Amino acid sequence: MTDAGIRGMPKKTTDFVVIADSTSPPPPNPSFMIEMLKALVKGYPDRLGLLVSAPISSIIQFVMNLLLPLMPGRLASKVILIGSEDVKSKLGRIIDEKDIPDFMGGEADHDKYYPIESQCTNKGQGNLKFDWYGMIDRLQAAKEEFDS
Repeated sequence: MTDAGIRGMPKKTTDFVVIADSTSPPPPNPSFMIEMLKALVKGYPDRLGLLVSAPISSIIQFVMNLLLPLMPGRLASKVILIGSEDVKSKLGRIIDEKDIPDFMGGEADHDKYYPIESQCTNKGQGNLKFDWYGMIDRLQAAKEEFDS
């Protein structure tokens, strides 16, 4: 997904932000964040602008308090942990408030990117649990809009 996102970046854009929903699967799974960090560090250390995890639980906070001191300072400074009470206000400083998902207190309906099979418009184009082809189309449209 990161490769696809990088290919879809507008000209002169050099880095990206990853926003991870830390609430699922219940209870929050710290191994997901650890593995994502490993992949980003190995593959994209200079391109990662920020890694935002929200809303964090005490489990994620505990794991990250152990991991952050072990990370290179340049990477550790890119990790932002946001508690559930601050998600909308702090995330709104990083991305447009209209893009904050409704499950994080915002208005954007991200469930539409996980279509129900009977209502999916991309039938026959791959996995229906996530709208990969729709994501690629949206990235291309956003890139063209940004470039114009």
